[in-house]
Amino acid sequence: MDQNKIQNLINIDEIHNVLKKEIQLTDGPQPIPQNLYQNIANLIYLLKEQNERDESEFSVKDDVVDDYDDGDSDNDNDNDNDNYTSDDALIAAVSKQINSELITMITKLTSLLFILRCKKIFNRSKSSPESFEYSNLTDEEKYIFYGNREREKRIDVILKMLLDGKPKTLEKIVSSINENFVMVRFLDSMDQFVGINMNKYGPFKKDDVAILPFENARPILEANKAVEIRKLV
Repeated sequence: MDQNKIQNLINIDEIHNVLKKEIQLTDGPQPIPQNLYQNIANLIYLLKEQNERDESEFSVKDDVVDDYDDGDSDNDNDNDNDNYTSDDALIAAVSKQINSELITMITKLTSLLFILRCKKIFNRSKSSPESFEYSNLTDEEKYIFYGNREREKRIDVILKMLLDGKPKTLEKIVSSINENFVMVRFLDSMDQFVGINMNKYGPFKKDDVAILPFENARPILEANKAVEIRKLV
């Protein structure tokens, strides 16, 4: 791993300290570095990259030794190659195990931190909006915050139209769901089907990409037969 990258990486103690302080605070989320989640994601990426590189390098060396063993060689050279391969395999295995355990610890700490902060954001912004410190949020948390606000707005609109006795307006709002489309990539083959808009879709093969009505795409995504690429409104 690049030494310059290592020096600039966040370490697991820093993540743990941020989480510990967040747990101790009972009010809104504490201010944290704006690039905290980016740094964590970068650390996980580099650890996974190192694992893949170690596996690849060992695989190549193992193939070279196998080819060498098939040819003419004296016993001393054979023993040297066997010892080298065994040592290399041990180092690669230990390195991978350490990195994997680090990744597991980091993901657990980060998940706890992120979920805790999101809960604080939702609760504080709703119960005490006047004291809510929006500036303490990272860009990732702002993305969640705005998504939650949109959800609450939709709930309020539906309730208002429902309780005000406006069925036509309610019907118009709800019908807009049929106009929402998502782009998906299929993970498995699928037969042709008729969408809610009465258009025919498919058949599809694995890795095919298609734009489908949201109502048709939803059960496909939930069944893990496809993954969403992006939403089209």
